[in-house]
Amino acid sequence: MKHWTHWLPARKQSLPYDLREWLTDTGSLTKRLQHVSEHAVNVELLHYDWQTALPEESLLLQQPLQRIQLAREVLLCDGDTPEIYARTIIPQSTYQVLPSRFDNLGVKPLGQMLFDEPSLSRSEIQVAQLTPQHWLYQLATETLDICPDVLWARRSCFYLKGQPVLVCEIFLPSEKWSHV
Repeated sequence: MKHWTHWLPARKQSLPYDLREWLTDTGSLTKRLQHVSEHAVNVELLHYDWQTALPEESLLLQQPLQRIQLAREVLLCDGDTPEIYARTIIPQSTYQVLPSRFDNLGVKPLGQMLFDEPSLSRSEIQVAQLTPQHWLYQLATETLDICPDVLWARRSCFYLKGQPVLVCEIFLPSEKWSHV
């Protein structure tokens, strides 16, 4: 049975020392990753399609539970090494405001599009510890050979022209987190 994730505001969590700054950073995660990567940061597109979002995603976005929404799943990689699994949920109403911006993303980082948008605002960052029983853990580890006992994740809603986009970023096992 898959469990719901227990999200808390980052400021109310006891966060691991190695990941604390990464989990609470309000800037572009992709840009930060580019500064510490040994190779170019690559975006590997896993999925980009309309689907029923996870119940916890729909509730946060204030969407009906069975409503189809656009989901984009990617791995942010240092060269070929996956560092971050990112899942973005875009409600139909948000997609209709900027359809070409989303459809033309391809393997470009979403953060580049978001942080270039003058109308952008962002909700408070929420953080969660994921275990193998969580939906998001299972999605994030589909391509991994070795799965850790826990993964840390953060999520927040970005608002483009007042319309929400939910971005969830899951930190995969990496020595990088302890060297920054």
